[in-house]
Amino acid sequence: MRSRFSLFALVASLAVMPAVPALAAAGDPARKLNFDVFLDDRAIGYQRFVLASTGEGMRIETRAEFEVNLLRITAFEYDHRNTELWRDGCLQAIDARTDSNGKQYAVSGKARGAAFVIATNEGERRLGGCVASFAYWDSQLLTQRRELLNSQTGEYVPVRIDSLGRDRIRIGEREVPVERYSLKGKEIDITLAYEAGSGEWVALDSRLDGGRTLRYRRSPADLVGSSVAQLARASTEQERAR
Repeated sequence: MRSRFSLFALVASLAVMPAVPALAAAGDPARKLNFDVFLDDRAIGYQRFVLASTGEGMRIETRAEFEVNLLRITAFEYDHRNTELWRDGCLQAIDARTDSNGKQYAVSGKARGAAFVIATNEGERRLGGCVASFAYWDSQLLTQRRELLNSQTGEYVPVRIDSLGRDRIRIGEREVPVERYSLKGKEIDITLAYEAGSGEWVALDSRLDGGRTLRYRRSPADLVGSSVAQLARASTEQERAR
C-alpha cells in the first residue's frame, strides 16, 4: 500500500463528526476545512472538507486532488470525491468515487437496522451497526475505534491508536502547540496533530516506503483569527518574555 501510493486512499478517508465547534442546527453556515498536501516538501495537491448540519446529524463533503510529477512527467494522479451522512457518531450513508491513477473505485453504503451495508468494486457485504471512517479530525471518536472504513476501497481496517504527548508543529509561519497521536495498522503508519487548546486537527504525516512522507498541513488562511492563531501568538510572546 505504501509503495504503490495507495496509502493516499487511507488519507482520503476523512469524514466524521468534527472535534471543532459543532454546527448547532440546520441552516447554520457550513464549516470548511482546507489542507495543503505535500510529498516530503513538494506540494502535490489539496484536500477540502465542507461540514454542514442537516438537523438530524452532519453532512460532510470531501474533495481531494493530487498530482505527482517526475522530470515534468505526471507519475501519479488522484481524484477523490466523497459525501457522508453521520448521526450520533455513527456513519449513516456514504457515496464515494475515486480515480487513482486511472483505476476507478466506487463505494456506497447505508445503515439498515442493526447493520451497515456496503457496496464496493468487490461486491456487497454487511458490517456492524455503528461504523466509522478515518476520523482524523475528531481525536476523541478516533481513539475509541479499533476498525475504520476506507472510503476509497470500502475495506474495514483494524487499527491501533496511541497518544504521543505534546509537541509543536509549524503551520505556515506559526509554531502551534499540539497533541500528537499515532495510528497504525497493516501498511499504515500515520502521525496526527491536534491544536492543544481547541482540539482542531492541523496536521498529518504518513510514512511511506523508501523513507518518503506524505504530509497534510492545515491551510494558514484557515487559522487567521482562530484559537490556533491566538494560542500560537500567546505561546510566542511567552517564549520571548523568558
